[in-house]
Amino acid sequence: MTDHPRYRIENGEHCVDIRVANVEQLFDNRDPAPFRERDLDPDLIEYLMAASEDLAGHGRFRIIVWLPVAREHDDVSPAVRAHFGYELERLDRRRRTQRRTGQVAALLGITAMVGLLTLAKVAANVPILHEGLVILSWIILWRPIETLLYEWLPAHRQRKLLRQLHDAPIELRVGKGP
Repeated sequence: MTDHPRYRIENGEHCVDIRVANVEQLFDNRDPAPFRERDLDPDLIEYLMAASEDLAGHGRFRIIVWLPVAREHDDVSPAVRAHFGYELERLDRRRRTQRRTGQVAALLGITAMVGLLTLAKVAANVPILHEGLVILSWIILWRPIETLLYEWLPAHRQRKLLRQLHDAPIELRVGKGP
């Protein structure tokens, strides 16, 4: 396992250390929901996503939250897991919608392509019109093909990062941290 300069290694695993003055700093203070149901702080989410991306090729990592005083119960771990679980669900929903949209667009594009190619055959004696219709028929399929074949790659990568964060062990420790 190679060392990543931003994160320390403890017991063979990379550690993502988060130092806070109190647990409330982990949550979005604009969210009026009860503590367990509140959204995580956007800066924390960005930091954790960056850490997950940095450590993607390094295997499993742990998230360690450093608190100045001990807590009786750990309500941070369930909140973090709930947040990233929800984000995974949102990503899956978006991808399903995107796939359906791509399929409908492909069907419409193929229909338009057949129509344009038919017109191109009719206009075979006007070369510039013929070629224009043939090219346009292929251009119409560009976006559906892009949606169905290529746009799943970033979503797949983001899903992998979110899954890694969702499954990462979370520890609460007392102290200033390393």
